[in-house]
Amino acid sequence: MTPARRSLAVTLALALLAGAGGAMIGLRTQLAASGDTSLHDQLHDQLDLREDQERSFEAEEAAFAVRKRAFAARIGTENAALAEVIRGTGRDGPEVQRAIDRVHAVLGEHQKETVAHIFRMRSVLTPTQTARFDAIVTEALTSEPVPADAR
Repeated sequence: MTPARRSLAVTLALALLAGAGGAMIGLRTQLAASGDTSLHDQLHDQLDLREDQERSFEAEEAAFAVRKRAFAARIGTENAALAEVIRGTGRDGPEVQRAIDRVHAVLGEHQKETVAHIFRMRSVLTPTQTARFDAIVTEALTSEPVPADAR
């Protein structure tokens, strides 16, 4: 195999791996989103919220949905940048690692914002509701996601 063909083969293999990685992240995001709906339903169904609490939850959830979409866009942008670096370098190296670090930074920011969102919702609850809320959230964070077609 000529060096040019070998380089092309490596580039294509890396692009395929990057695409597969992006698909995995997309799948996890989709599963998490479908889990959010279940968590949302559990919180609304099991907490016996007063009208003012319900309004507070709805306002917080609407504001968080906007932030969540912004994070999804940023994650997509960083994944595309990672794919471009992989394609451009054709090897794992410092540039690829920096691109990966940027993806992880955005993912970390998203997780921190998600936890802050949870605590903002929690802050309007009574002590009895807080105990139930904590149990529901803990279960959601520690259980394995179930694919939509398996429900």
